Amino acid sequence: MKIIRLENLQVVLYILVLSLMILSLALVYSASVRYSEVMGKKNDPHEFALKHATKTVFALVLLFISSKLPSRFWKDYTLTFMLIAIGLLIAVLFFGEQRKGAIRAIDLKIFELQPSFVALYAMIFHFSRLIEKKGENIKEFKTGYLPFLSWIGLIAIFVFLQPNFSQGIIIILVGLSIVFLGGASIRHLIFTILAALPFLLIYLFSADYRYQRIVTFVQRVFNQSLTDPDPQVRYSIYAIGSGGLFGVGIGNSRFRELFIPESYGDFIFAIVGEEFGFVGSIVILLIYLMIFVVGFIMIIKLKDTFKKLVTSGVIIALMLYVFANTLVVVGVLPTTGLPLPFLSYGGSATVMHSIAIGVILNFASDLRTETDSELNTIKIKPQLYER
Repeated sequence: MKIIRLENLQVVLYILVLSLMILSLALVYSASVRYSEVMGKKNDPHEFALKHATKTVFALVLLFISSKLPSRFWKDYTLTFMLIAIGLLIAVLFFGEQRKGAIRAIDLKIFELQPSFVALYAMIFHFSRLIEKKGENIKEFKTGYLPFLSWIGLIAIFVFLQPNFSQGIIIILVGLSIVFLGGASIRHLIFTILAALPFLLIYLFSADYRYQRIVTFVQRVFNQSLTDPDPQVRYSIYAIGSGGLFGVGIGNSRFRELFIPESYGDFIFAIVGEEFGFVGSIVILLIYLMIFVVGFIMIIKLKDTFKKLVTSGVIIALMLYVFANTLVVVGVLPTTGLPLPFLSYGGSATVMHSIAIGVILNFASDLRTETDSELNTIKIKPQLYER
């Protein structure tokens, strides 16, 4: 039974991710149909859904390609990936489109490229390769730990300049997590967090809109009248509550009718709760949980340091996005702009998550090959002994 599970890791992971992406087609259409008709450029109720479908197909193609590329490819070009990511982070500040007071994406016509997602996964690959090379030297501050800290700081600064505080925090957390798993000194990590905390707080309260989000969140927590001062979160909670146990049925959402701005994006989990109810929401969360479990099994079974750390970084990143998004939607965290992986309206996030999953699928295939090789070795030994 243990062997069968190992052999099926690749198939299970692919089915789980594919099921989310297929479900997103229906959810995004349901959540965007009214908004697209009123606010879209073409006033076409199908406009956003068609765009999302195109991006989803594109992401699936890249997932397939990345799963077929040799694992050596991802290891040999990590520095190139990182330099490209830094270049894109600089380019977006000069050539990106400003929306809602931020410059986060470059319009590529097919989709809007957000370099912060490219930088996140480039960092995961490059850190995994560096840790593999450095080995125990990562415990040294100047020669081992400081280069990682420099990369994290450089990427985070460019992301904060867009500005994109929540994505910057994700990058910092994922980066430090990989370094920790790679064997860095806990003392160095604690020192880094304590040293960075004042600067992060100053940045957080330096812009009025970020300050207002924190104030609104605090008011929500301590508001005795239970009237949420943030209408987006308030209607999101109403939507989830109105879904009851089994939901109102797909396509029957009422709160998508411009109550929740861009409900097809960061707040799509509210539509999940309304249309699929409590049971449907739990099923979606269980799918994510199964993806994480498959990832953890791979982390335990993989023997190659690079593959183990890349898989760890991808799973940690996906977990952070899922936790942050769902907790924001139910009002537990302050409002952020983080999408729900594979379900929210497609773009850079969906594309980069898909490429990362493709690489993990490739590693799962390698894991199966390694297992078969071990079994063959075990079978040969008794035969030689009998002779």
